[in-house]
Amino acid sequence: MSNAGVAGSRGPSSSAPAQSVPSPQGERAKTLVLALEGEPLDPFVGSMSGGAGTIAGNLKLAVHQSLANYDDRGGLHPMLAESLPSRDDGSWVVRSDGTMTTTYRLRPGVTWHDGTPLTSADFVFGWQVTKDPDVPMRNRNIARRITGIDVPDDRTLVIEWDTTYPFANALVDDQIGPMPRHLLEQQYTENKEHFADLPYWTRQFVGVGPYRLQDWEAGSHLTLRAYDQFYAGRPKIDALVFQFIPDPQTTVANLLAGSIDGAIPRALDFSDVSSVKSQWEQAGRKPLAIIQPTHWRVFEPQLRRQLANPPEILDVRVRRALLSAIDRQALVDTLLDGTLPVSDTFFFPEDAKWDWVKDVVVKYEFDLRKAVDSLSAVGWVRGPSGSIVDASGKQVSIPVETSAGAQSEQELSIIAANWRDLGFAVDQHVRTAAEARDNRLNSIFPGFSASAGPLTFEHLSTRLHSASCPGDANRWTGPNHGCYQNPEFDRLLDGLQSAIEPNDQRALYRSLVRIQTEDLPVFPLYFNPQAMIFREGVVGIRGDTQPRTAMTWNAGEWDVR
Repeated sequence: MSNAGVAGSRGPSSSAPAQSVPSPQGERAKTLVLALEGEPLDPFVGSMSGGAGTIAGNLKLAVHQSLANYDDRGGLHPMLAESLPSRDDGSWVVRSDGTMTTTYRLRPGVTWHDGTPLTSADFVFGWQVTKDPDVPMRNRNIARRITGIDVPDDRTLVIEWDTTYPFANALVDDQIGPMPRHLLEQQYTENKEHFADLPYWTRQFVGVGPYRLQDWEAGSHLTLRAYDQFYAGRPKIDALVFQFIPDPQTTVANLLAGSIDGAIPRALDFSDVSSVKSQWEQAGRKPLAIIQPTHWRVFEPQLRRQLANPPEILDVRVRRALLSAIDRQALVDTLLDGTLPVSDTFFFPEDAKWDWVKDVVVKYEFDLRKAVDSLSAVGWVRGPSGSIVDASGKQVSIPVETSAGAQSEQELSIIAANWRDLGFAVDQHVRTAAEARDNRLNSIFPGFSASAGPLTFEHLSTRLHSASCPGDANRWTGPNHGCYQNPEFDRLLDGLQSAIEPNDQRALYRSLVRIQTEDLPVFPLYFNPQAMIFREGVVGIRGDTQPRTAMTWNAGEWDVR
């Protein structure tokens, strides 16, 4: 293949680093060159507004770490902590009034990338910054639950909680840091107004991860260099080079030309990854392709009485009929090559909690005849022309909308075709970029709107909560776009925020899934994946964690051959 138009040549140039540099052992260095969807704009530290799914968020665990983290199969492991708090050994104490204490002991020998030892004071500082209302933060939910942190010594954290919290042993977020007190405390004290704008959060970042930020060339690339003093041992790859390539087709060309070694999440969509994989396999190569479910794709009905159009969608019998009239297997087969299953609820079948709920899930198989029969209960019947008509004999029209994008638009076309086959008129609308940024417009749609949310407890616990219904009071920011309101559902969601015992969690989840699949506050469609691909010889990359934090969680184990 010609290299014309291919970004990031492997030879030394002003836009890409050289492939070979001296390693500490005097041997030829190992370099892995990967495509990013663009130049990171968010901070590496998630609580400063970046997070899982952002460009910087995907890189975060290569340069920084938290007390704990998950792996790609959902297993929870200590990271900067020696072990995780446990009720068995007394390091996690739940009092009769619901308050708690968790004790974390830090690993010995952890240092910041400037060589300064990591101490418990760095976590206290991180917590103080995060809960400070004068500093802009993406999320303070965990920091607000903590009433105090005692530090008996440089390696011990005793955290006091104001209420029972089931994930107190799983602090994978940055809400209590660590933040380098020795680098940031004076600037935080003297100039809070501009604290979040410090170059430290991006191009001057100093962390405690397996790689340190070496250089960042605007508009071109950034390079992470293996940190020799990393507590778990020096990473296997000497340098990770991330090329900023916003155009997917340029990324594809780079991969096929051999100019880069792979593409991490969002640099390519599912179809592009499938295409590259197929071409490499046809050439006799064995690439590493990782397809992971990260989002729950749903179709949201408008449940505000004054906006619902047609108003009959407020009737659960209509919602059940309409879901039965969507060929969701065709969606998965067409959009995702059948690689992921149809969704009935928010648990992926490989989730450990699936066994808790699978027997209470109400399923809606694709059946147009059954859908027609169900609609007759509200006075909608199939007329002589085959159209679904109301009591006045007028064909029923359903407005549907989605955001711009090949997959989203194809998805909407399939659903609209299904409903037209049933006999409805369907008014399709694809939101412009400006409309997609308007939170209010995204919540006052008249009929149905397609959307997706991450498969995280934080999102699922708010997605259908009444308090998350967007409106003027919260500046139209809640994720409950259709404004589903059910006091019993709220009670169950609130209960999960404090349920520690597995049996209690199991009972709550079972009730939630039963209501969600019976009441259909959203139509479950499928699990949307993130896809990434790497050339033959790249090993050790296992994808993102479950739940999602960053695909670089085990970057120290990556290797190239």
